[in-house]
Amino acid sequence: MKCTLLIAAAFAPLAAAAPLAAAQPVPLAGVADEETTIPSGPIRDYQRGKGDVLFVQHRTDRWYRLQLTDGCLGTLRNTDALVFDRQSPLGQIDRFTRVIQPAYNVSCRIESIRRSAPPPQIDSQSPVTLD
Repeated sequence: MKCTLLIAAAFAPLAAAAPLAAAQPVPLAGVADEETTIPSGPIRDYQRGKGDVLFVQHRTDRWYRLQLTDGCLGTLRNTDALVFDRQSPLGQIDRFTRVIQPAYNVSCRIESIRRSAPPPQIDSQSPVTLD
């Protein structure tokens, strides 16, 4: 019994640090490290990155990188008609917003929203990578 308690006590700091390490965003060129929200108002444009990454341009011309739930956009070939189902009473896009692709009956959760430079499809000189 004492041995089990000693082992558990030894690993407790590591277990406590694991959620903190997971919460740290991965540094990406051209993308802010801090999480944010997108203000209310229309989305002017969006471009698909690799996998479940979506780049969104707000009406103020600011770009954002959205990481959606794993595998959500993986099978979609066409993202021409995305709907942002905003849950916020302020109308902003946040982590509670659902990204819906009605033609495929797919609904994705947003895992991360970070400010971004325009994606390479928009600016060939952009430091942003699609993944």
